Amino acid sequence: MAIGTAAAMIGGSVLSAGIGASSARSASRAQQQSADAATAEQRRQFDLTRADQQPWLQAGTNALSRLQDPNAFQADPGYAFTRSEGMRGIERSAAARGGATGGNALRALTQFNAGLADQTYGNWWNRQAGLAGAGQASAQSIGAFGQQTANNIGNNLMAAGDARASGIAAQGNA
Repeated sequence: MAIGTAAAMIGGSVLSAGIGASSARSASRAQQQSADAATAEQRRQFDLTRADQQPWLQAGTNALSRLQDPNAFQADPGYAFTRSEGMRGIERSAAARGGATGGNALRALTQFNAGLADQTYGNWWNRQAGLAGAGQASAQSIGAFGQQTANNIGNNLMAAGDARASGIAAQGNA
């Protein structure tokens, strides 16, 4: 074999190896960029989903706080309005009969307040418990989506690592 031919073959091999190494680097970089883009999209989607769930989570948190506050039921605007209007009606009726401060008026007010509390407390509790349950469901949903997102991002990071390793190995082989 002539020296020129051998030199050309060696030169061609070196050129071919250089092209192969460059291609491996480019392919590895492309895979890493794809994995990075997938990770960014996963994070963006998780942040969006969490933001979408926040009103429900907050409503549930607020309702749970009201359920834990012994005075919250009496502070409820619906209860306060009904109580105020009912008491006003009883007082006016008693005043019209001339017994606004008598025992019958006081007994009627006591019975009204006790009956109103009995009738409305269960409904109030159920409304608050429903909101608290919606908040709990939202928190569970965010947690499950967060775990799924973490798994997907982990897979993306592994894919990026594999791409880097493949690129390095291919460069070494070239």
